[in-house]
Amino acid sequence: MIRLARHEGHLFVAGVRVLVHRLGRGPTPQELADLLAANESQVRLQAAALEDLGAIALVSSAFETHLELRDHLRLEQLAESDGPAISDALRDFDERKREEAEKMARLFDTGEAEQQRQDQLRRMDDDLRDFRRKRPRNPFSEE
Repeated sequence: MIRLARHEGHLFVAGVRVLVHRLGRGPTPQELADLLAANESQVRLQAAALEDLGAIALVSSAFETHLELRDHLRLEQLAESDGPAISDALRDFDERKREEAEKMARLFDTGEAEQQRQDQLRRMDDDLRDFRRKRPRNPFSEE
């Protein structure tokens, strides 16, 4: 489980409070991620850590999952220092995923994928023609 620093916990709870005020209901993890400019997976990990602490509750209903505040004083139990580097690892993973998505979008937008497919079909056609031209070896010959 991820360990949070106290300032990260306070930021998380403050974001929940702001969204409760603005929306009039508990925010979803995606809404909180948008507000904090973080990714949803990181917010969900932080929510799970704060839920274990008893500071918030991650409430799942039939339609959505939203966050509710429980006991904000539990945040004082968090350590002052930063937790493990899992947040950095998640950021790196999301960055790689975003770069890969951009690469795929460029590949299909420029028509490069179609060109690669045409080249592959052309090579396969050439290989098939070469295969047909070659005469099979006579198994009865002395060579």
